[in-house]
Amino acid sequence: MTVPAPNLDDLRFQRDLVDEARKRIVHYCPEWTDYNLSDPGITLIELFAWMTELLAYRLNRVPEKNYIKFLEMLGMQLLPANSARTELTFWLSTLLPLTPGNTQTVVVPQGFEVRSELTDEEVLFTTDYVLEIVPPLLAHVRKKADFSKNHLPRLGLETFYPFDQRLPQEGDTFYLGFDPANNISGHIIQLYFESDPTEAVGIRREDPPWVWEVLGRDGVWQEIKLSTLEGEDDTTGGLNNAEGRLTLYLPLNVEPEMLHGLNAFWLRCRIEQRNALQGMYAVSPRVKKIEPYSLGGTVLATHSVSVAEDMLGVSSGEPGQSFTLTNSPVLTLRDGETLEVEEMRHSEVVFVPWEKVNDFSRSTRFDRHYVLNMATGEVRFGPSVRQSDGTVNQYGRIPENRRAIRFTRYRYGGGVHGNLPEGSLRTMLMSLAYISRVSNLVRAVGGRDQETLEEMKLRAQRELQAQHRAVTAQDYEQFTKNSSRAVARTRCLTPNDIAEGAAGTVSVIVVPAVADALNAGSIGSLHLEDALRAEIRTFLDQYRLLTTSLNIREPRYTGVKVKAKIVPQDFVRPLEVEQRVREELQRYLTPLPLDERTPLLQAGERWEGWQFGKDLFTAEVISLIQQIPSVKYVLDVEVLSRAIVPVEENSMFEDGHSAPLTPVAKILQIPDDGLICSLEHEVEIASIQDMYENGE
Repeated sequence: MTVPAPNLDDLRFQRDLVDEARKRIVHYCPEWTDYNLSDPGITLIELFAWMTELLAYRLNRVPEKNYIKFLEMLGMQLLPANSARTELTFWLSTLLPLTPGNTQTVVVPQGFEVRSELTDEEVLFTTDYVLEIVPPLLAHVRKKADFSKNHLPRLGLETFYPFDQRLPQEGDTFYLGFDPANNISGHIIQLYFESDPTEAVGIRREDPPWVWEVLGRDGVWQEIKLSTLEGEDDTTGGLNNAEGRLTLYLPLNVEPEMLHGLNAFWLRCRIEQRNALQGMYAVSPRVKKIEPYSLGGTVLATHSVSVAEDMLGVSSGEPGQSFTLTNSPVLTLRDGETLEVEEMRHSEVVFVPWEKVNDFSRSTRFDRHYVLNMATGEVRFGPSVRQSDGTVNQYGRIPENRRAIRFTRYRYGGGVHGNLPEGSLRTMLMSLAYISRVSNLVRAVGGRDQETLEEMKLRAQRELQAQHRAVTAQDYEQFTKNSSRAVARTRCLTPNDIAEGAAGTVSVIVVPAVADALNAGSIGSLHLEDALRAEIRTFLDQYRLLTTSLNIREPRYTGVKVKAKIVPQDFVRPLEVEQRVREELQRYLTPLPLDERTPLLQAGERWEGWQFGKDLFTAEVISLIQQIPSVKYVLDVEVLSRAIVPVEENSMFEDGHSAPLTPVAKILQIPDDGLICSLEHEVEIASIQDMYENGE
């Protein structure tokens, strides 16, 4: 509960100042008899009353200023802006290998900058690490039926039947294994096939009944869609054309895995008929040649700008010095990004790196420590503090007088303006050999502005309750939010709350800050990235009990689709009503607040998105639509749902395959670790005349 602040002066303009002054006119100036508002004397009274009210207002600001100063003494700082992240895909101007057996590689350096042309303000994204595009080395061609045999050495000498030679059926699979010597994670792989041309094979060549998958971590097969981009269409005809190509975009998290004792990057093609129009193989294709090529690669990128050797100034040799970086907010420092101070070493002046710390409480006068405010870019050195016995303690070493101070390298940036749609990052600031173009095939998400003062006040109250120890579920939720601005909502569940895990296991449910992407309909942005998961775990390890195990994961999402038939109010444009209904449904059925407006059913309440574990009633949806002012009648409402796994919704090449929608009778039950998010709603506009004609 917030401690009430005292009201140091409660004088009000009209009641306590203007009216009180007018009452005293008779006593102090009896000859003044005209009290009209147009009288100059009344105007002067109102002027001085206004000036007095301003003084009272500033006086009442003193408690707030003291409150902020107290927070500063406790070490509270505004959390800096968070940077959006995306995947940048670079396409080669030629295929790799250039010639058979050629080992030429193409390198995109770390910190390579790509710009967006969509906004007036320059928005730059830089690559997070080095991308090396290598030629793929095909090492295995095997079948499920006889996995022990490698058909690669005999390709061209004998026919390879990828599926059952006599009667192909669902589940028949062939595997392609690539040598781990060349890391093809995140690569664009093009497979060239030569086959014996076959007619009347029973399948639809444009949409064969197969699924391509890649072996991911922990032995889990992950489906990957065939590329449908221009020039990358599947031309193999289900491996029944004389020659053809297909293109696969491998995920970034692919690693060499063991499959039946063989270590490789594994792809597989499996027969699976997902609709009757695809048909079924009557005979197996006959493959004579398989050649893999690299078309490009994908790398993670962050909305940031790199700065090298930022000279901060010269030391005065006094304690408590502070300097400010040229740019802010500063992103999390990486290896090699630190402060350096000139020192004399072996009769030579050299720059010596210093260590960043959170505060100087444990620093001695010999420790090369500094504190960096990530939000403002302020660099501070240790102060000298006089003790109660009169002695002076120096916390942290003082840079010597007239020594230069610099920051070796850092990155700055962040904010919501970095949340760009797919295809918006296309301009390279410098050319690279063999690189023809670049683009982001997925949205940039996670950008968030700097924490506001009001947000910091609320955070301070919760942190003081936790006392730097994660014991209760509320403690874990608060510390998880503090770990990164990329975290929007959290929920902590113990084994008593949900039937999962063993004793001593705490499940931390995390929703990333991707409201902008959700507003654009990108459900896949709710996926909890491994990098954010690792950052949260590292942060919580500082506060959790040693006997507590952490399980950091996503909520169980349920997608909801509403089909509504409504009658709009008279003299209102039907299209505007239809759009308004869709907006209100999305604003209510969402795990995150999409804008500053509160849903109609939650008016006056603090809205953070759909409540964890809250069931959805069909009557709620009807009530929500009925409360929209431009809706006159609600004729019919149908609610449908399906389970959502964000990473499966994030495919670049959708083929329409998803879990079927299930009708909801009256109540849609949501588990304790579950949330609701909107699918694409359907709104049908009807009229009163239509109602009577249809007998509704």
